[in-house]
Amino acid sequence: MYEMENITDITGISDYYMWEQACDKEDVSAFATLLTTILNSFIFIFSIIGNGLVLWVLIAYENFESVTNVFIFNLSIADLILTLCLPFFIVYHRQGWIFGAVACKTFNALFSVGFYSGIIFLTFMTYHRYLAVVDPLSALKTRRPAFKIMTSIIAWFLSISASVPVIIFQVETKYAGFNRCEYNEKIPELVSNYQQNIFFLITFSVIIFCYFNIIKTLLKSQSQRNHKPVKLILVIVVVYFLSWSPYNIIMLIHSLNQQNIFKDCEFIKKIDYAKYVSEKIAMSHCCLNPILYAFVGIKFRRHLKNVLKCCCQCKHDALSTARHSSQYHCHNEDGSLY
Repeated sequence: MYEMENITDITGISDYYMWEQACDKEDVSAFATLLTTILNSFIFIFSIIGNGLVLWVLIAYENFESVTNVFIFNLSIADLILTLCLPFFIVYHRQGWIFGAVACKTFNALFSVGFYSGIIFLTFMTYHRYLAVVDPLSALKTRRPAFKIMTSIIAWFLSISASVPVIIFQVETKYAGFNRCEYNEKIPELVSNYQQNIFFLITFSVIIFCYFNIIKTLLKSQSQRNHKPVKLILVIVVVYFLSWSPYNIIMLIHSLNQQNIFKDCEFIKKIDYAKYVSEKIAMSHCCLNPILYAFVGIKFRRHLKNVLKCCCQCKHDALSTARHSSQYHCHNEDGSLY
């Protein structure tokens, strides 16, 4: 262990690292490495397969005239962006950051963009369903191709804009013989963490408002037409909230810890344990949406059976027949994925 007086103030956050060094966290580091290696590997495999199937089903069997299909497509892209970062974080925990300064900014920015784009598209999806139920006439305007293109562009633009602090201030550093990829100053990190917390809180306030009015309207209505879409989106939103809210809560506490509010070493280590566990719970969301579509979405299950049937027919040299059948089925489907 390094002597505290030998630590030089290069980044402007030496006080925090001096305290961190005084509090031995080798057990936390070993736990984080093991947890990251195991769970990131499983999440990566299942997310690639699941979201790949979602994109395949959307492209081969569905159309993008449905606004919700467009949002689900973008949501899968956002999940895949997060997923592609996972193998690099496994190596990071085991060997330090060995990929260079540019990759440090790139992969942390991708993680941030994936997080923000996911919650933005969920919010847009919920608001669109809110219009379809509460104000159907306004919802008709959203069927225009220009609306789908503009909302997608706006969502990705907002996600990238929100990730600017990561792009600017995440740098490769070396500390105690270990290459790190982290913020070079305390204030930008705190700003980024609080921004994420506030963004998460605002978007979910909008979602709760929308669903409160959706449920109130459906209870007054005798029509069952909107119930299935609302059910699917509600399940997706609830799972997203359960996945990401613990991480946001722990990151808020972690930000307070970085301001030296907590002094007890054992409590600080518990915060670190909770941070790593909540982070894996949040990342597991990448592979959950395809499972939700399979359990809640009747059309998705039907399309998935066709995909599997197509694969089986390919093995028996009947690929052309399967494609013809798939295309015919596709053109006779309307609406969204569910």
